[in-house]
Amino acid sequence: MLEIIALIYLLALLSGILVGSISLPLVMSRNIMFSLTLLHSILGGAILGVFINTMYNLNIPIPLFATFTAIFFSILAAELVEKGFPEDTATAFSVAAATTITIVFSFYASSISSTALAEAWSYVMGASSLATLEDLTKIIVVLIITIPIVHLFWREFKYIAFDPEGAEALGLNVRFYRYLFYSIVAFVSAVLSSTVGVLVAHVILAAPGAFALKIYKKKPVILSYIISTLLMLTGYILARILNIPPSGGVGLTSTILILSMVILREHD
Repeated sequence: MLEIIALIYLLALLSGILVGSISLPLVMSRNIMFSLTLLHSILGGAILGVFINTMYNLNIPIPLFATFTAIFFSILAAELVEKGFPEDTATAFSVAAATTITIVFSFYASSISSTALAEAWSYVMGASSLATLEDLTKIIVVLIITIPIVHLFWREFKYIAFDPEGAEALGLNVRFYRYLFYSIVAFVSAVLSSTVGVLVAHVILAAPGAFALKIYKKKPVILSYIISTLLMLTGYILARILNIPPSGGVGLTSTILILSMVILREHD
């Protein structure tokens, strides 16, 4: 029993570090709306995966479908921006396409299996309160990939977000960096969604970075890691006390954090 509890909180700790690595770049690059787009693509990918598995009697992990779908739509959005579309328009198009996939394959999946939609929805809500070695392995792999990339290309990500024309003038490959950043955000979102759920993942992705910038602009990077780690651990502890899934505890903690930001802004 103690080993299971230790595994759960280790997963929470590592998830918090993962959130901290991407939250601040996401906020500073003004791509919060893009992160919300991933909610639709991950849901669509999960339902598409359930349909394919059910239809062809396969056993491919649902998070794999969700991850590739999220990355596909993130690259699609990036390419539309490169073609001259405003980011809002690119985001709206990606949302429309991902939502269409969700609607169509929800219908097909429900017509061939009575449990298909429930399986996909559990992925969205993060209903599982147990951590597995597979979950832990996924988080560690993503951490190893994400943290070096984010910190190595930190300046490039910020530059192309605020001044893409100036970045091009300096010889930066704006398309490459935009693809890379969008794909990393999609990758992290999809993996987090498999542990805490799609809905909560997109709340916690923005909150730590925004709060860190609000209270300490000089060294927000370190603070983002600290806040996101505390947020995840507190959420898991709260979930255990209230006997609810971790997604519920993390969601409540994130809501309190967001309300705190609102109160701080009111007193500025």
